[in-house]
Amino acid sequence: MSNIVTKSLMDRLLKLQCHFTWDLLGEDVDIDNVEERLNDQIVFLQGALKHRMYNLLAYLKHLKGDHEKAMIQLQNAEAHIQRSKISEDTDVRRTVMYANFAWVFYHQNQFNKSFTYAEKVETIIKQYESPPKKNTLLLDIYGEQGWTYLSFTGKYYKWAAECFEKALELDPEDPELNSGYAITVDRMETFSCGSNTENKSFPLLERAVVLNPRDTVVKVLLALKCLDMKNYNQGAMLIEQALQEQPESPYVLRYAAKFYRKSKKINKAIAMLTEAVSLTPTSVTVHYQLAKCYKDFIKMPTHYNKQQNDEAIANAIFFSEKAIELNRLSVGAHILLAQVYMKANEHEKAKELFNKTLIMNDIDSEQKQQLHFYWALHLKYLRRSESGAVRHFKEVIDIQNPSWFRETAIKELKKLVETMKLGSHNCKLDARSPNCNSRRM
Repeated sequence: MSNIVTKSLMDRLLKLQCHFTWDLLGEDVDIDNVEERLNDQIVFLQGALKHRMYNLLAYLKHLKGDHEKAMIQLQNAEAHIQRSKISEDTDVRRTVMYANFAWVFYHQNQFNKSFTYAEKVETIIKQYESPPKKNTLLLDIYGEQGWTYLSFTGKYYKWAAECFEKALELDPEDPELNSGYAITVDRMETFSCGSNTENKSFPLLERAVVLNPRDTVVKVLLALKCLDMKNYNQGAMLIEQALQEQPESPYVLRYAAKFYRKSKKINKAIAMLTEAVSLTPTSVTVHYQLAKCYKDFIKMPTHYNKQQNDEAIANAIFFSEKAIELNRLSVGAHILLAQVYMKANEHEKAKELFNKTLIMNDIDSEQKQQLHFYWALHLKYLRRSESGAVRHFKEVIDIQNPSWFRETAIKELKKLVETMKLGSHNCKLDARSPNCNSRRM
């Protein structure tokens, strides 16, 4: 094929709306981990538009350079659309899939087939170029793009929210789009510790539950939001409803476990997560949540049962390391393991992991604040190093990102500085005071 024709094909491909043109960068994710999550969703998420998961799986195979398996995933997507017996607009559901086909054939140097599929997309677009049919096409594309960004990694959540917002402008009552938008905003709040968009997700989750009462995932997320708002009874009622509706859903189990862990019912949470891990043994989230449960059992080195404490430390380390093994790019799992080492007073291991995590490519400003904050607490309470704690509280504050960690670090630093001033004053009164030496650590 001549260079002119090849360039013409590439120009057409670049105009297609699909995973290959949505700026999804392989270096941003642990590809194996995303594949595992998608495969679990195909098995366990009832009522999901699974052709979208197959489309993303095809793109992930492309990122691995395996275009034969990418083609198989696209064929799975097409077969699922055919089995779904969608009464209308089946071509709309094929738009992104056909565009992906065109790109995969291009990478296989099958340019004639690539042209054919690019033309199929263009034919569908022409059929839907006039209102109101155009809205139907845009809704599907925005929806698939939003779910793709949501499934990829945290740094894409903002783009996911924008896609769902565009789609909801066209159809505010669509249940699936409302669920997607509510889940996205909830995750954005979770990752920002509720500092900037606090409770914006609450009415969105409420609306999603009303529009799609069978969606147990949004139901348990709403329950967690109720708990954050100190409404335990409403949250517990929603959790029980979801567990009755889908008792063997690993997603319901993991979020219910999170609800009970945050309610200090840790043994109940561990039991649910143990069941969830039997269903999804490669889930990073489940191992991460188990590690958090066992971390909560670790006590400060006073008034505790040593055997139970040692078991809690061992389990917290095991499940944190397993989460990291399953997703090497999980900053949260690295931070959690560092916290476990801090609570166990394994200072050198904590310090090594602290420094390693700080230079990870995917770590954001808030996660850096989180690391410095917990390291400051570790130095203050377990190492009795007030000067070290001051230095790391300052590191938190110097990162110009509004967050709970920054606000709390400011308060902690003020208290610490006052304490150090008082200690310095007492040292002047009695130079022989042992406290005077400890303040200089």
